[in-house]
Amino acid sequence: MSIREILSLTDAAEIGETSSSEYSAEGGTPTFDRIPFRVRAGKRPNLNTFVIALRQDDENRAHYGRIIAGSELNLRARPGGMQKDDAYGMRRTDIRSSELSPDLVRVMEIELLGEISVLGNGSLEITEPTHLPHTGQPVYELPATIIPKLLNIPEAEKVEDEKVQDKPTSASGLYLGRIESGGHSIPFFLPNSAIARHIAVLGKTGVGKSYAVGVLMEELYEKKIPMLSFDVLGDTEQTANELKGKHIIAGTSDFKIPYSIVGLEEFLAFIPNLTSDQRELIASAYGDVFDEALDKLEKGEALNIPFERLTSLVKNIGQNINSKATPNAVKRVEAAVDRSSLLTDEPVTWTESLATSPLTNIYVGHLGQWQRNLVVGAAARILQRLRRRNHIPPFVLIIDEAHLFLPGGSDLPPSTLVLREMIRTARHDSVGVVLLSQSPSSMDRQILLTCNTRMLFALDPEDLRVVAGQIGDLPEETIKRIPRMPRGTAVFTSGMDIMRHAVIVKIRERTRTTHVAETPDLRKAVEKWRKELPENRNNK
Repeated sequence: MSIREILSLTDAAEIGETSSSEYSAEGGTPTFDRIPFRVRAGKRPNLNTFVIALRQDDENRAHYGRIIAGSELNLRARPGGMQKDDAYGMRRTDIRSSELSPDLVRVMEIELLGEISVLGNGSLEITEPTHLPHTGQPVYELPATIIPKLLNIPEAEKVEDEKVQDKPTSASGLYLGRIESGGHSIPFFLPNSAIARHIAVLGKTGVGKSYAVGVLMEELYEKKIPMLSFDVLGDTEQTANELKGKHIIAGTSDFKIPYSIVGLEEFLAFIPNLTSDQRELIASAYGDVFDEALDKLEKGEALNIPFERLTSLVKNIGQNINSKATPNAVKRVEAAVDRSSLLTDEPVTWTESLATSPLTNIYVGHLGQWQRNLVVGAAARILQRLRRRNHIPPFVLIIDEAHLFLPGGSDLPPSTLVLREMIRTARHDSVGVVLLSQSPSSMDRQILLTCNTRMLFALDPEDLRVVAGQIGDLPEETIKRIPRMPRGTAVFTSGMDIMRHAVIVKIRERTRTTHVAETPDLRKAVEKWRKELPENRNNK
């Protein structure tokens, strides 16, 4: 069977013929990258529609791609002629009388993505372009059912009774939205393999990042993959509750960080204005405590090293060197521990929720940024070692406002270095990472490169320049449109082994959770505030 027969390419699906012209205004000539085609009268191909162009010499091989540009050339609408008609009062009424007019031609360009070949057993093979396209050959809209094969992504599983399925499902993919091509749309499933290769969700404020991550959380929930989220803006509390998870506020009894594992520089930051002698004593003692804590983590033991252990070490070291700074150093440590709501010497319990709770959301928005860094960095150190020894299950780590925790530059706090190292090695520990950021230009470039899959929403031009080299095979014309993409629409791009081509996806609606991070209408918000005021203040 030929490609035309296998794909059921009917005359109704034909939208034009490949063309060639020495003039760029008429689409130019076919190359290994682009194919121009004349649009047939009455056809309305849409931007980004997937199409196929046949060959003259081989009915078992064809080129495929997507429409990326178009133009209409009308000899009767030349501006000079139109100006003369107006000047002489002879305005013509037949400038665009019919699409069959010999003076009218519409030309579109196909971004050439690859070739489709029919094998001997009748199956289809997708390969890179190797043959130069032919001119004068039919161009068809591709059937929507073939698009997942072109992208190398999972297809929706078929069910006998459509009524029992409220949305498309796939055991090997996450249903995140729909791909629109021509007048059709199909479910988009991100392959499960993308999770452990890390995902960056990038876009400016209010374009749908948090909503899309909520959709992703729904899919991870249905796949029974545990999640741990660090929430800066409070967007995930509702999601955690609706997915039967846990919402924990950092600094409360539910979530504290063992002082023994935060690291030397972070611990010393809790004790301001130390003298050099006091700092040296505490640093020496803390080094022993930190080593002991790491050893306990490696063995899967509880991090229950008492504060008294540290102060006792400070005393012993001070006495051995006859340091006069010893009493004050001990007092400073005790005072710092007493006034901190984040540090504890009790064993951590929040890590246990990874084995019992679908989603553990840790709210850190009320903390200062250095405290947030301390919390996330110390948590990363704990999680990495527990996971490496298989004391906790594989999970997905989700970090909101990731540019705050993983900034670019070389002068970075130790907590950031810990988190960066965890992300770089997480795949080997069966940990997936999802990073959200509205400012990729402020993020660590190496971490962005580590995220094999990117979900790009509308971005400001400066941020777009940072990630432009990581958008796969999207043509320049499509990349330039990213800042103007509508809310809820994202470009997905990944490694060739996960997704063969970048694709534009309309994010699906949430089905299990409620989105609470909508951009407010300030006029309505003020009106509501005034209505809720006591009567004696309402008229002020």
